[in-house]
Amino acid sequence: MQKSHFKNLKDLLQNKYSYQEAKPNSRTSSIAEVLQNLKKKQDSTPVSSMKEEIINFTKAIGFGIQAPPSKSKSKEKQALPKSIDKKPILNNIAPQSKGNSRNNSSQSRNTSAHSIVIENTNRSIARDPKIPKGFQTGRLRERQEMNSIVEQQKIKILNQSQDQQKQTLNNSNVSKQGTIDLVNLLKQQQNQKQQQTNETINESKTFGEEFCGLNKGHFIYNYVIGKGGFGKVWKVELKKNRQMFAMKEMMKSKIIAKRSINSVMNEKELLSQLRHPFLVNMCYAFQDRDNLYLIMDLLTGGDLRFHIGKMKRFKEHQTKFFIACIVSGLEYLHNNNIIHRDIKPENIVLDKRGYARITDLGIARKVRPDNSQDTSGTPGYMAPEVMCRQNHGIAVDYFALGVIAYEFMIGKRPYNGKSRKEIRDQILAKQASIKKEDLPNGWSIEAMDFVNKLLQRKPQNRLGFNGPSEVKNHPWLKGVPWEKLYHKTIEAPYVPINVEDMYRQQISDDGEESQDELIKENQLLLRKNSVQNLFAGYGYDCNQDPTYKGTRSTASTHNTSQQNETIKF
Repeated sequence: MQKSHFKNLKDLLQNKYSYQEAKPNSRTSSIAEVLQNLKKKQDSTPVSSMKEEIINFTKAIGFGIQAPPSKSKSKEKQALPKSIDKKPILNNIAPQSKGNSRNNSSQSRNTSAHSIVIENTNRSIARDPKIPKGFQTGRLRERQEMNSIVEQQKIKILNQSQDQQKQTLNNSNVSKQGTIDLVNLLKQQQNQKQQQTNETINESKTFGEEFCGLNKGHFIYNYVIGKGGFGKVWKVELKKNRQMFAMKEMMKSKIIAKRSINSVMNEKELLSQLRHPFLVNMCYAFQDRDNLYLIMDLLTGGDLRFHIGKMKRFKEHQTKFFIACIVSGLEYLHNNNIIHRDIKPENIVLDKRGYARITDLGIARKVRPDNSQDTSGTPGYMAPEVMCRQNHGIAVDYFALGVIAYEFMIGKRPYNGKSRKEIRDQILAKQASIKKEDLPNGWSIEAMDFVNKLLQRKPQNRLGFNGPSEVKNHPWLKGVPWEKLYHKTIEAPYVPINVEDMYRQQISDDGEESQDELIKENQLLLRKNSVQNLFAGYGYDCNQDPTYKGTRSTASTHNTSQQNETIKF
């Protein structure tokens, strides 16, 4: 038998051709029976099943119909329609994958043949009154769905084609523009490198000199006289006038690592506004790529931590002299509305005559009402209100003063602990005080009362809460000649002897830090200008400050005119 293709269903009915149904279990039957069966199934079968039946039916029409034998009993092959031999029409097929080209081509030809037969059959069914109406409706719905799918595929193919064209055009433009951009980028990077090189060259000459005409090359380094959290303190000599200073050299890398930029900038800002005989005053400030430099008054007597470690205890008149010097410095700070917040023996330095001065204003702040979050300080000398995160004022400095007086008298601090929590627990547990039976020999009751009133846990009960005059008017300090003390015409009861050599030896015994690690740290942190900008404005020159000149000349006049009129304390 030979497969035959018909243009429409009407020709099939007129010629009474037989067909072979797509289902494998059924034999040849009439078209009317098949249509009748499909009509019956339409009411009871779901739409998806009806679609399968219709597809099978079209396959049977397209490929399962047999032509009657000719009279000569010769088998003649009927030619396929010309449209089938042509390439598949874009509107009737979906896009195929690139693999297995032979199968794709044969499948395209079969799909094209199906599409032609389905279109002709649909037209025939739509205009043949003998076909049941239900079947016509189902076929029409199927045809509409097929047309919709074909249209969607067509739109998708067209969109893909347009996208490919756009992408090709963009790639060509990008390749041209990319070459131009690459050249421009290389030029820009070269210019940036040249600019950075120029900045580095200029920086080595003028960096940090916008406020001060000095740099470290103007000084002669003698030796280290102290160490701090950010670096060392050097004894230096200014070349132009042979004047001696203390140079506080602070590494920027350590300052950044400890998040203390605000602290060092705040210290410089406060020192530029303050000038007093019982403060370590600032003379110059400048910087370079790696360090900050603070040029200050040179005090060669060592700090009180060094001396209390050597002496273990001080006598009453020695302690009174140190306390009087500290009170004078605190009075000046508090009258300028500044809290030091870190009064301790390490921050009290002696000059060669034995006078004590306050140093290190790194965490000092202006007094403000809401400062409960400012909890900086040293455990053991920190006031209870600071440790408990409460608002505080100038009374915190007098609590620390009481701890120092207690330590000089008894030989230890009133509250000791390995951590801040242990010390806080001790403060909350009991009130520290000196009893008569604990009073060392040679100490007066007034001294004991002075210390106990400074150590009051509640700030409103503490001596000094109402101001520094309250401290100066206490019976223990009432006889101090404050005016002579200010002009330093009193002979100090404790004068450091050969302290400079001893202090220098102690510093050298502490060991040196690894310079390699510090250099690497500097290189990593300080290459960018954005990091250097964090220290912008760090500079000061005392020669450009009229208040400094006046204060310095007045102090020196008093010292020279009354140097021979000293009295014992």
